[in-house]
Amino acid sequence: MSRLALAALAALTLAPSPLAQTAQSPVRRTAQRIPSAAKFAGTYHVATRSFTRGSTAAVNFGTTDAIYAVTADTPYFTGLEAGEQLQDTGVIPGGTNPLVTGGRDDNFVTSFDFAYCDFDPSLTATSFEIDFHESAAPCTSLVAAAPTASFILAPLPAGGQCWVVNVDLTGGNEFCIGSDGGDGTYDFDQDLDSFGWAVRYTGGGVDPVLGQSSGGPIFAADPSSTDAAYVNPNGPPAGANPPAPPSIEGTGTYYNPLSGCTSAFTPNGIAKPTGSGLLNNDFCYLADATGGGADIGCIVFGGYYNLTPACASSGPAGPPFTAFYMEINAEPDCAPIEDCGICDPSFVCTATANTSGVPGRCTLAGSPVPANNNLTLRASQLPTVPSGVFGIFLHGLSEISSTPIPAGQGVLCIGNAGRFNAPNQIKQANANGVAELSTLTGEFTLPALPVAQAPFVFAATAGTTSYFTFWHRDFVTPTSTAFNFASAVGVVWQ
Repeated sequence: MSRLALAALAALTLAPSPLAQTAQSPVRRTAQRIPSAAKFAGTYHVATRSFTRGSTAAVNFGTTDAIYAVTADTPYFTGLEAGEQLQDTGVIPGGTNPLVTGGRDDNFVTSFDFAYCDFDPSLTATSFEIDFHESAAPCTSLVAAAPTASFILAPLPAGGQCWVVNVDLTGGNEFCIGSDGGDGTYDFDQDLDSFGWAVRYTGGGVDPVLGQSSGGPIFAADPSSTDAAYVNPNGPPAGANPPAPPSIEGTGTYYNPLSGCTSAFTPNGIAKPTGSGLLNNDFCYLADATGGGADIGCIVFGGYYNLTPACASSGPAGPPFTAFYMEINAEPDCAPIEDCGICDPSFVCTATANTSGVPGRCTLAGSPVPANNNLTLRASQLPTVPSGVFGIFLHGLSEISSTPIPAGQGVLCIGNAGRFNAPNQIKQANANGVAELSTLTGEFTLPALPVAQAPFVFAATAGTTSYFTFWHRDFVTPTSTAFNFASAVGVVWQ
């Protein structure tokens, strides 16, 4: 079965978007047909950049739930040219969301499933960059927004094939994402209630048939169109005030598996419920992520994807539903990473963007009780080109966010800053721009925090406050200023 050539963008526009806050009408783009079914690649472990072949998401990572799933199979994908970023949105329901039962207000994401193609047969490995945004209005650009989490997936299998991969984030790459647009409150407004995710193809391959980019994500179908046995659980709830939107796409995904529709991507022949993503619209956004061109903007790939027979990957089909294969799995709470219940809420220090395009971020996890000696320092969103920048955590007893000290490419926002610079404390960021230092691994202790003035050691004591940041390399010219600082964070000892 031959692939359909990717047509040039037409001037034709569809009817205006149903999103009240989105003035832009979508443009139509053509999808490409997949010549054969996608293969399951196994589990990719971000921490080690390695694969476990033949494993399934169902047996990984303990007690997790699929908080969002767009997983109904279609035989279509779209290629992404250099610099293009494709962005999709939906809703992760919270505990008070009236459309879905069983939601929770925050989620500790431990893995996600992603499906893609790379049709360059000369490539043995390929790569993608995936960003997640806790809050994202549909059909608006996310390029300038700092992602909640960002991952470079490399190396992934290529070889002229299509694949689905389970991405394991355990080992320090987990992240916390709030529900209903991040605040846990359902506002009956998709601009306020949606989260987003974005994908960039970074493999650099060329399709030998079409002479264009060879890589991109796979579409997922809308089971409300494809499954004859489907009953939408997301109708307007009785007595809702204000009422639910009159037309709701998606299946609910959270504790709402579908009837009679299972995923063709399920490994080992084990049937798994599919979903189309709560409040996933039939639109996405195609942006220029590198600044070298203009955004294409809000796009649609033609309409709903209707399968015959229902939920099979064969038979006559119309254009695909404009959603992309993604399942996000999470545990019930946000511990241990980014547990800012121990943070000083009065202290805010905004870092300067590093060469990754976003500011570095420093967060804390553990206990605010010094006697527990339980504190993990985490720096994320660090530069990833070149991979593995070095840096050290800093500790100080005062904050100077109102008059930060310019240094290198950024600003230092804490005073009397001492360095964690013992050999075992100097850190190299991993491929996803994350570095950690923890008392749990014996790398430092709370009775001996470094400070810049004599006696150069501070013991954490109830009633005092400590501040932390991360000082890291940031490769620019001249090299004398080739460093930067992550945001700073404080903890009030109890």
